[in-house]
Amino acid sequence: MTTTTRLARPEDHTAALDVWRRANTARDKTPGPERIARVRAKLADPAALVVVAERAGELVGMTLAEPGRDRDGAGEVLPGLCHISMVFVGPDHWGNRIGQLLLDEVREQAVRQGHTLLQLWTGEGNQRALRLYDRAGFRPSGRTGLLGSGERIIHLTRPLPKKRS
Repeated sequence: MTTTTRLARPEDHTAALDVWRRANTARDKTPGPERIARVRAKLADPAALVVVAERAGELVGMTLAEPGRDRDGAGEVLPGLCHISMVFVGPDHWGNRIGQLLLDEVREQAVRQGHTLLQLWTGEGNQRALRLYDRAGFRPSGRTGLLGSGERIIHLTRPLPKKRS
């Protein structure tokens, strides 16, 4: 069965939010109403780069990237930096390389927008995500952090080629 990726349209946001919610719930990280509202707002942000994956007419994956900011998101926008804040695939589709397809499309869209570097943070113990990001060309930057939950996270980056004319 073929999976396609594309930029999300506003009418995709509800299905993308549902993929995100179901994937988190399957990982025992069920989001509460406040978090759901924040993600809904991020999806609707005009500066967001939202990519979706479809299979047999069903939205099965979503990725959200944003302009990268100084001070780990608290500062000014840094030209050329694209921050990937979400990569989620519906639990029924895990293991089908849909995450790779989503990241490939984000990379292409980021190059078209003139970005020169992709970055993301992920859990140090999230082996499935670490394998995905490694296959997609991301490498550890050497930076680490700690979430309020106590989870250790690592920073990964991937340089991008210059925008094609």
